[in-house]
Amino acid sequence: MIDSEILERAENYFKQTFVEDYPFEMPLGAEPSPITDAERAETLETHRSYFANSLFALMEQKNLSEAEVAAKMHVGTEIFSRLRDDRRFIPKERTVWTLVVALGLNLDEANNLMHRLKYYLDAKVREEVLLAFCLENRINDVDSVNEIFAHYEFAPLEVDEIFSTSTVKNFSDKSLIDRLELYLEKNFHEPPIATGGIKFSYSASSLGEPAETSKTFDVIVRKLKDAVGISGNLFSDYLLTLIKRKNLSEVEVYKAAHLDRRVFSKIRKEKTYMPAKKTVLAIAFGMKLDFKETNTLLARAGYFLSDARKEDVIAAYFIDNQIYDLFLINEVLDYYNCPTIGD
Repeated sequence: MIDSEILERAENYFKQTFVEDYPFEMPLGAEPSPITDAERAETLETHRSYFANSLFALMEQKNLSEAEVAAKMHVGTEIFSRLRDDRRFIPKERTVWTLVVALGLNLDEANNLMHRLKYYLDAKVREEVLLAFCLENRINDVDSVNEIFAHYEFAPLEVDEIFSTSTVKNFSDKSLIDRLELYLEKNFHEPPIATGGIKFSYSASSLGEPAETSKTFDVIVRKLKDAVGISGNLFSDYLLTLIKRKNLSEVEVYKAAHLDRRVFSKIRKEKTYMPAKKTVLAIAFGMKLDFKETNTLLARAGYFLSDARKEDVIAAYFIDNQIYDLFLINEVLDYYNCPTIGD
C-alpha cells in the first residue's frame, strides 16, 4: 500500500504544477541538453539512434544490466536487442515512461533521455504531472508508480509492443541510410495534434462594380490578374521557362523524370491542370534542380516541402546532396514506407 503521506504530497505537487487550459506547451523540468556533434558521430559509428546510445550509456553509468532493467519493466530483454539493431525503432511514449522509472532517473535525466525521441512531460496533462512527481521523488519502482496512478484512476505504466527484429528491412547501401537517418533525426518534426486548424487573415479593397452584370466574371478575373500578376498557368509558364533556361527539351525532361509524355502535353495545353506533388518532384529530379528551384516549382503548383512529412525530408536530403537517381530515392522511400515519386 502506498503511504498516505506520498499521496498528500502528490496532491500538493498537482496544485503547484498542473496548468489548466494554457494555450501553449508547458514542458516540465529543466530544458533538455541539445544533441551534440559527439552524439551524431557516435550514432554513425554504432548504427543506433540517439535514444539508444543515451540509454545504454545511462545503464552503464548506473551499473544496470539489460536483464535487471527488463525485469523491473516486466518485459523480456528483446526491447534492448531491437534498440541495438534497428535505429528506426521508436518505442511508444508509455514504454519510455516505464523505462525511465525502471532506470531510477530523476526528472531532468528523464527529460534528456526522452528528448532524444522528441517526447517531453507536459504540465497541462495530469498524468504526466503525476509521473514528474514520481521522478522528482525518486519513486522508481514501476509497481509503486502504478499504485499511485491507480489511485488517480490513470492507466498503469506497461509495455504493450512487439520488439521482434524480424520485420526490420535491410538496405544495400548502409552508409546512405546511416547519413539519411541523421538528417531525418535533425530535420524531421512530427506535427502536433491540431486543435484549431490554420486561420488566415486578410483584407481586400473592393474590385468595383462592373457596368453590366453579364461581365462580372470577366471583370473580376481581369482585375485579379492586374492585382496579383496572374497570367496563364503559373506552374506551366514557370516550368517551360525553366526548361528553356537550362537548355533542355521537354522530351529529355519527361524521360529523365520517367513520366508519360501525355503528362507534359496536359501541362502545356490545359491551363487549369496542376500535376500531383509526386509528379512535380519527379520533374524536379529529372531536371536536377537545386533546393530553391525545386521549392519554387512546387510552389507554382500549390505545394511545398514540409519538415512534418518524412517523405519531404527524404526528398530534401537527396536534393541537398545532389543525388538525382529516381530509382534510388524511390527505393529509400519504400524502405521508410513512404509514398514514392513519379507516376
